[in-house]
Amino acid sequence: MVTPNGKPRIGSLEALTLASLTVAAWIATHRYHGIWHDAIFYAGQAVFHLDPTPFARDLFFAYGSQDRFTVFTGLYARAIVWLGLPNAAALLLGLAHVVWLAGVAWLLRGILAGAFFWAGVVLVATLPATYGSLGLLSYGESFLTARVWSEAFSLLAIGCILRGHRATALLAVALAAAMHPVIAFAAALFVFAYGFALRQQVWLAGIASLLVLVLGQAGMAPFASLGQKMDPLWLGLSVIRSPFVFLDHWQSGEYREPLFFALLLSAAALASAADHRRLWWAALAVVVGGMGLAWLAVYWPGVVLIQMQPWRVLWLVKILAIAAGVRLVQEFWPVSSYCRLLLGGLVACVFTLDSTGLASAVPLLALLVARRRFAVEPAVPVWLRRIGWLAVGAVVLESVFWQLRLAAGSFDFGDPGLARLAVADCLFIFSKEGGWIVFPVLVLTVWWLLHHRPAFGLGLLAASTAVLAYFAAHWQRHSPDQVLLDELRETGHPQLSAIIGPGHLTYWGNGLEHLWFVLHRGSYASFHQAAGTIFYRQTAIEAERRISRLKKLGLPDARFDWLPPVDKQEAEVPVSLGGLIHVCHDPILDFVVLAQSVPGAEPLLTFSLHRPEPKYRLYACAALRALPDPFPAGG
Repeated sequence: MVTPNGKPRIGSLEALTLASLTVAAWIATHRYHGIWHDAIFYAGQAVFHLDPTPFARDLFFAYGSQDRFTVFTGLYARAIVWLGLPNAAALLLGLAHVVWLAGVAWLLRGILAGAFFWAGVVLVATLPATYGSLGLLSYGESFLTARVWSEAFSLLAIGCILRGHRATALLAVALAAAMHPVIAFAAALFVFAYGFALRQQVWLAGIASLLVLVLGQAGMAPFASLGQKMDPLWLGLSVIRSPFVFLDHWQSGEYREPLFFALLLSAAALASAADHRRLWWAALAVVVGGMGLAWLAVYWPGVVLIQMQPWRVLWLVKILAIAAGVRLVQEFWPVSSYCRLLLGGLVACVFTLDSTGLASAVPLLALLVARRRFAVEPAVPVWLRRIGWLAVGAVVLESVFWQLRLAAGSFDFGDPGLARLAVADCLFIFSKEGGWIVFPVLVLTVWWLLHHRPAFGLGLLAASTAVLAYFAAHWQRHSPDQVLLDELRETGHPQLSAIIGPGHLTYWGNGLEHLWFVLHRGSYASFHQAAGTIFYRQTAIEAERRISRLKKLGLPDARFDWLPPVDKQEAEVPVSLGGLIHVCHDPILDFVVLAQSVPGAEPLLTFSLHRPEPKYRLYACAALRALPDPFPAGG
C-alpha cells in the first residue's frame, strides 16, 4: 500500500479504490428484489425439474418448455434442494453478478486504459441496459435467469478472444450456449468474426452446416425444424402474444438506438488505431448478422429463425458500442480542440437520440473518420468553438435536468408510504434512476484526485470501501411481506395442499406464483404462461383457448394479446357466477381461487396466505359444472 519512503502507491490505491466504487455502482443499480419478472419462469422450470408430475397439464409445461435448451434449470433445481428456493435464487444471482462484472472488466481491459477503462466499466454498469422493442429486456438483469449467466460467460469469451486465447474463448462460448443459446449467439458471432481468418471461417461454416444437416436428419431439436415455417395460425397467434419478437412490429423510434450503435461501430472501425479496427469490424458483423437474420424471419418465418430471436444480439452490441464510444474519446481527445468539439457533439447526440441525435451523429462521425483517414481538420475559430461547447452543454444539461426530474417522479413526496421507506431504499431508488449520471462523474473525480492529490489516497480508499460495504449489506431487499412470502415458499400451505392434489389443475386469479412456488401445483392459464407461444404450436393454440374462456372472469391476467388495440379494448368485466360457471365448464379445470367473492357461489374454503388479509376463496369446479353454462358457445 505504501512505498519504502512512506508515500502511497498510486497504482494499488487506484485499483482498489476505483474497483470498490465500480462494484458499489453495480450493486446500487442492480438491487435484488426477489423472484419476479422472467425469474418466475426460470424458478418455475427448476421446480418442474424437481417434480414434473403436478405440472403435466400446466399451460406453460404441457407441450414443452424452454427447459430442454438449457442446463441452468437443472443446476438451479439442485441449489433449491440444498438451500431452498429463496436462498438458491439469491445466491445464484449474486454469483452471476460477480462473474458478469468480472467478465465485462476483462473485456474492457483489452480495449481501454487508465481513466477510460474505469469510465467504460461504470458506464456499462449504470447506463440504462434495456435493448430491443418496448425496453422489455436488459443485460445484467437484477433477477435470476439463465440469460445473466450466459451473458457473463459470453463476456469472458470475448475478453479471451481479444487476447488470442482461442480455445478458452470457445469453451466460454460453449458454456454460454449451455446456459442460453439465444444469448450466446452474439458471442459466437463475434468469436467467429474476430478469432478466425477468412479461410478458417469458410471451413468452420462448412463443418457447421454439415453438422446441422446431420443433426436435422437425425431428428434432433431444434435442427429438425430448420426448414419448417410457422403456419398462418401459429404465426398469427405469436404476433398477437409477442409482437416485440418481430422487427416489422417495432415502432420506428425503436430502431434509433440500434442504428446509432451501427454508426458508432462503423466509425470506430474506420477511425480507430489499426490494432483495434478488427475488433470493431467484428462487432459490426454481430449487428449485421443478428439484425439481418431477424429481418429474414419477417419475410421467411422459419420456426427456428423466429425462436432464436437473432435481434437479441443487441445486448452485446450495446456493450461494445459503449466501449467503442469511450475508445474514440481515448484516442481523439488528446489530438486537438477540433476533435474534442466533435466528441462533445457526439455526447449531445447520445442525449437526443429520441429526436435529432441519430441524424446529427452521421456528419460528426464522418468528420472524425475524415480526420483519421485523410487528416482533414479545418481551422475552427475560438469564438465558434465556444459557441459549439455552449450548445453541447445546453443540450446535455437540459437532458440531464429532465432525466433527474423524471427520476424524482419515483419519489411521490405526497405519499405517506415514502416516509416509511428506509434510507437504504431511498438510496437504491435514486441510484437506479440517476446512478448513470452520478457514478461516472464520481469515478472520474476520484481518479483525478488520486493522480493530482495523492495525499487523499488512503482517505478515498476508506470512503469507497465504506460505500461498497453499505450497498452490499443492503443488496437484497427484505420487506416484511417478502420475508413472509419467502417463508411460505419454504413451508408451503398444508391445508390447501391437502385439497388441491398433485393431479389437480387450478386457476388462481393473478396468483401463478402461489401455485408454482407455495403449492407446487399446475396452473390452468394466465397471460404470463402464454410466453411459450413462439416455441410450441400447441401451446399457442391452447393458450388462446384457455384464456378466451378466462375472459369471462374479467381478471387482468386473463389476456392473450400483448397490448390489445385501443379500438378493441374491452371494459373490465366484474366477477360473476356466470363467468365462474363458464370457466369451470372446461373439463380439465378442477379448482378456481379468487380474491373476490362471487355472489351466488359458495366457496369450498376461505383462507389466507401469509397475512390475515386479503382472504382467498377456493371454488370447486365439479359442483359448478352441474349448473348450465351461460355461455355455451364461449360468447
